[in-house]
Amino acid sequence: MRLRERFEIIRPLEELESALVRGALENPSLVTAHEEAILRTALSLARLYKVHQDGREVGVGACLSPFREDLARRLTPVLLPKSGRIERAQVLPQLRELKETTLATRDSMLQRFKGRLTFDAVDRELRHKSLVLVLGGGGGSGYVYLGVMALLDEYGLTPKLLSGTSIGAILSLFRSRMRRFEQDEVVNIVRTLSWRRLFRVVSTENKYGLPAALRLFLRSGIGRWFGVDTRGGEALTLAQLPIKTLITVSGIRAGKLPHPLEFYEKLIAASPKQLLNPLVLPKWLGALWEFATHPEILTRVTLGQDEGTDTFDSVDAAGFSSALPGIIHYDVLRDDARMHAMLKELFAHKRIFRLVDGGLVDNVPSKAAWRAVHKGEISTRNTFILALNGFATKLATPLWIPLQRIAELNVARSRPWAHLTHDFKRSLNPLSVVPRVDELLDAITWGRAQVAPHLPFITRMLAPLPRLG
Repeated sequence: MRLRERFEIIRPLEELESALVRGALENPSLVTAHEEAILRTALSLARLYKVHQDGREVGVGACLSPFREDLARRLTPVLLPKSGRIERAQVLPQLRELKETTLATRDSMLQRFKGRLTFDAVDRELRHKSLVLVLGGGGGSGYVYLGVMALLDEYGLTPKLLSGTSIGAILSLFRSRMRRFEQDEVVNIVRTLSWRRLFRVVSTENKYGLPAALRLFLRSGIGRWFGVDTRGGEALTLAQLPIKTLITVSGIRAGKLPHPLEFYEKLIAASPKQLLNPLVLPKWLGALWEFATHPEILTRVTLGQDEGTDTFDSVDAAGFSSALPGIIHYDVLRDDARMHAMLKELFAHKRIFRLVDGGLVDNVPSKAAWRAVHKGEISTRNTFILALNGFATKLATPLWIPLQRIAELNVARSRPWAHLTHDFKRSLNPLSVVPRVDELLDAITWGRAQVAPHLPFITRMLAPLPRLG
């Protein structure tokens, strides 16, 4: 079965679980802990279609179809009532038989797959939900994510998968390199960055990236924290990061670039501040609008998930994901035979011409995260996907509204694939790519404050369920 078809089966069941948890938070007398466990365990069982067992995937979806269909029929009008409010009087009649039916269905499935599935593997998949964190693009506006990472860590919530675009890709690298999030360490790393270290106005060859006003030297800026020594060399690959990480980039299809390469190199002068120039901004936005509204130009590339990309250099991946057309050019021009071979193979396989900012195809890559989960890449399919959108439209920053609306074209398509998408109403200016320490600390504070109201829901969704029997 195709993943899209699987999504259409699973997503309604996930919505029922979310509705139940939200209802229980709003009305503590709605269900007891045991009653909630019965309902949520039943929904978890109904969602099963593959279980990870000793390095292999065991397909169980077909034998659960009758249970799934009956459960959806019974619980949908109860947990998603037309009135919008779940009533205990409607929930109670469903509980009387549901526990016995759920346990009997689970045991029947285990008997059917005896020798291939263990009780512990199924029990773990039913009762334990893992966190997946999706970090959107948007330049300096993404630093609010650091506050969210710190908040989640304080609650003992460690992501099992990260999926990022642009600044979200860079911050994903910093989160994935440590099992526990160390805010002070990340702040100290950002303090070492400067415009001079990261960006240079130099005329260089362009081999895999789209030429632009500024050349991004990301390896010299953050490479040492990912294994790059003073002589250059290889960084950690995506596969070597402690937490599974996906990075989205946009591939320009061969023969589809709307203008010559020189056009993008000369869109703005040597500084992004030229975007404030009323003579420059419309031309630059027009160029981005061409990419956003002509889907035949671009194709999505998910590094760390697409075939042959799990050993992609992690810093190169984040660099390409951050290469905003007309402003930032990133490339691999060093002597690195492995990366050159990998890029040439990727270009041939995808039939692409250049790599640019992932935000043009997927600024908040929730779908990539969902696909990775349901392809079995993190050994569980019972997850909670939290997506963070720092570049959401903000009336307080009218200059960026046109670009934010361009980004929203693809963000809207990604929203259904996350269980919660938070749009930040306050963040740093997108141009604050290298913030001052006081600005960074402000962003961290704003990030914590804006996501904190969601923590009761997030923690309850991720708390292990009591075992029914």
